[in-house]
Amino acid sequence: MAVQDFKRIEIWGGWLRLTHACIGLSTLSLLLTGWLIAESPSLANDAVDIHYLSASILLFGLVVRVALMFVGRPQERLAALIPEPSELNSIRSMLFFYISLGRSQLPRWFAHNPLWKLIYLVMFMGLALLTLTGAIMLNKPFIAGLYLPSVHQFWAEVLLWLTGLHLLSVVLHDLKGKTSDISGIINGYRTLPVEKAEPADGMEQGVQYVSIDKIMKK
Repeated sequence: MAVQDFKRIEIWGGWLRLTHACIGLSTLSLLLTGWLIAESPSLANDAVDIHYLSASILLFGLVVRVALMFVGRPQERLAALIPEPSELNSIRSMLFFYISLGRSQLPRWFAHNPLWKLIYLVMFMGLALLTLTGAIMLNKPFIAGLYLPSVHQFWAEVLLWLTGLHLLSVVLHDLKGKTSDISGIINGYRTLPVEKAEPADGMEQGVQYVSIDKIMKK
């Protein structure tokens, strides 16, 4: 028979956490200043300066994050953002968790939320496209028949929705789960549920933990 216990495990390295902070904070700043540029002429000049500063921070974060996709820890690499067939049940459980607003059971995962893996890739590509179009659309508004300001605005709106959903989801995880998702991206550690065997006669309580590899494959 097995009983549940919890183990605090380091998941995210310092560079990953730095890129997350750079990308997250700069994205929020870019969305706000982009809205001010479009909707508030009296603040547009100051907003433009902050917008381009935020874009520089975003570019730094994206470059380092892409590098980590190839040289980072296993859970930070590109392969870790591709859902595996074994994760289909977890993806389905995550959908039920969100639809029920946290009333259904939250599935386990080791590093990346299995439902959000492909969404993260879409966000990275969208941010890269926003950076590229923002850099060239003032000098070349049309490329291959595309009006770049419209492309820029479209992806900004997509990122606004995805960012909002991401923030709501991690708050819901911390409220209903036990894995410390918010603090994990700050200090690098998550508190993961593991199983341990009931001790046999004469065996010390709590020494036989199931390998964390079992969790990593969920």
